[in-house]
Amino acid sequence: MPDLSPRSLMDRATLWARDHVLAVDAGWAVLCFALAMVSWPTTAFGTFESWAYLGLAVACCTALALRRARPLPALAALASLLAFHVLWFDSLTTLVAIGGLVGAYTAQAELSRPWRAVGFVLVLAGSAWGVLSLPPESLSADPESRLNSVLSGWTAVALVSLWGSFRRRNREEFARVVEHARLLETQRAQEVRLAALDERTRIAREMHDVLAHSLNVIVAQADGGRYAATADPELAVSALATISQVGRESMTELHQLLGVLRDGEERGSTPSPGIGDLPGLIEEYRRAGLDVRLVQHGSPPAPRDGRTVSETTSILPASASLTVYRVLQEALANALKHGGTPFVRVELTWSAGRAEIVVVNSVRETAPMPPASAGGPSGHDRRGPGHGLVGMRERVGLHGGTLEAGPDEATGVWRVRAVIPWEEM
Repeated sequence: MPDLSPRSLMDRATLWARDHVLAVDAGWAVLCFALAMVSWPTTAFGTFESWAYLGLAVACCTALALRRARPLPALAALASLLAFHVLWFDSLTTLVAIGGLVGAYTAQAELSRPWRAVGFVLVLAGSAWGVLSLPPESLSADPESRLNSVLSGWTAVALVSLWGSFRRRNREEFARVVEHARLLETQRAQEVRLAALDERTRIAREMHDVLAHSLNVIVAQADGGRYAATADPELAVSALATISQVGRESMTELHQLLGVLRDGEERGSTPSPGIGDLPGLIEEYRRAGLDVRLVQHGSPPAPRDGRTVSETTSILPASASLTVYRVLQEALANALKHGGTPFVRVELTWSAGRAEIVVVNSVRETAPMPPASAGGPSGHDRRGPGHGLVGMRERVGLHGGTLEAGPDEATGVWRVRAVIPWEEM
């Protein structure tokens, strides 16, 4: 049931009046015409003066009806008509009083700054001229009485002009509030779009990491299984089982990531991988053929996503936990793809508000040594050189950390070192 309270009815009337300015002013003009007819200055109907007064009343009320639609022409016409009225009838009628006061209000409420001052001065001058030009039979010839009448007229003009100024300022303030609200809404929409863009960029990086990891494992297992098929069929079967498992896991993770991009569908509730998944990640690469030796210094903190790793007072943010996982995943993928031997040494150093990852592996002698800005020991990656390392640098850089990757000239091994800090809570 609609709300019919007085407040809601007043609000509706105000909104309607704001959207139908000409209709509202025409209604007030009709009321002014009715008052002008009630105070008819002539005693006989049908005379030339009565028809002249009727024509002046219609013209003045028409100008009043157009005072907000065409303020400057309407006020100029109204001033001319009122001056002619005073000269013709030698009296100040209700039409003159209403027209003068409404004109003073409209000049301050609708005109621009220069014209407001001109209109105020002209209305003051016109009111003084109208009072002083009256004949003695219409107004006392006493100068003091006439001066009091002029001051009374100026007071009325000043009051309605002040009212018009307040009305204009309220309207301008309302327009500023509406514009500010529109800008805030636009800004909020832009922030939503930027947040969606950031989310899609993050998902793209996640998809890159998943595909790079899974495809490297699948390619390595496929190559190994192909060579072992004739010599040891059981190794080939094991390689195919690993390929199947990695493929299913990758499809599941990609399905969850792509589900975020579909509008109108619920997002998966499976959390992103973190340090709690590091043992499974290392075991997966061991099944893929890498001899991974893991050395940890210190106790890993508890991730903030609720999956406790060990009892500790340090709390690891979920974003930092994901970064540790992805950096190690990318480093192991590069070691599997470009490594000269299957041996890889992984050192994880945990301290308060800081994690350090060091991954060391050999490099194939046939592969050229890339610069530290490349994505791995080989520059023949179809993804483009450096894409994996660029992603690692972006992830580590988001936390204010550092990433070093490149060949060790002394030992000839490939070394990746990442420092990921976070704020302690």
